[in-house]
Amino acid sequence: MELRQLRYFLAVADAGSISEAARRLGVSQPTVSDRVHALEDRMQTNLFERQSRGVRLTCAGREVLGLARRITKDVDLALAYTERVARVEIGALALGFSISLASGRLRETLGVFRRLAPDVTMALREGNPSDLLARLRDYEIDLAVTVLDVSGGLLETQKLWDEPLVVALPVDHPLAGQPNVVWADLRGQSFVMRTPAGGIASTDSLLDRIADNNHFTIERHCISRDALLGLVGLGSGITVMESSVLGLAMPDVVLKPMSGPDSTLAVTAIWLAGNDNPARGRFVTMLRDWRRSPISRCRPDLCGTWQTGCRTSLKEPAAVLQTPCPLP
Repeated sequence: MELRQLRYFLAVADAGSISEAARRLGVSQPTVSDRVHALEDRMQTNLFERQSRGVRLTCAGREVLGLARRITKDVDLALAYTERVARVEIGALALGFSISLASGRLRETLGVFRRLAPDVTMALREGNPSDLLARLRDYEIDLAVTVLDVSGGLLETQKLWDEPLVVALPVDHPLAGQPNVVWADLRGQSFVMRTPAGGIASTDSLLDRIADNNHFTIERHCISRDALLGLVGLGSGITVMESSVLGLAMPDVVLKPMSGPDSTLAVTAIWLAGNDNPARGRFVTMLRDWRRSPISRCRPDLCGTWQTGCRTSLKEPAAVLQTPCPLP
């Protein structure tokens, strides 16, 4: 049985005439007649009584009529649904990420994507890069946005942007008044960092590579970003984080941009080869084209504001010197 046969049957039933059904469908009368006869042969019963002035449904035809309407309606709904999925008007996207949503490109793209595709259900999962890779391989997420350099195997990657690093300092730290900081400025400093289970693998690797020449001491904790900034505010040490944390406010902590060599981390989109989820493809495209898109604008609540010589305090908001946003 063909769907077209059911559609021709319904057209004849609604028109009460094969010739009128052919006119409405824009096909020849023999074409409609042949399709209806083929359906009757398949069902081994007559669906119409042929009369000189048209046709009339038989008892079997009346039974088939309701079934045919339900079938064609369900097929039409399914086709419309798949078309909306292809246009990313509906569907689902499971997104994993390891960078902060406090500000920056990922945060802004998420907001725009939700407005452009409100019927796409999003499931967000934050994790460290290794955890996100495991969830990709287990098909728990469609896409990971992280700062881990991987290649080959079943994974496909696309570099999105270079994420500037910031150093978090206690407000009374000697470097708190500088407009920016280089690694040499941090020689001999004590760092507090998140453990690999809770932190960014690339930051850990970067610190390990630079630590020997700069005599860093590193104390690691399995805590959140907020808690890590809290330790900085208590004077337990300093830390280096991605610039997307600029949207976080923490008493007695100053965030300063890093400059010079090794002052950025490459943010990459990673997905399983063969993942053809249209929502995944569109989201990656929006992230990649962020610089050229009209959605890209330097707003303090989205991109962050570089704060020069001020406290990031909720209780005592100080004057903020807004300089051009360094995000790429």
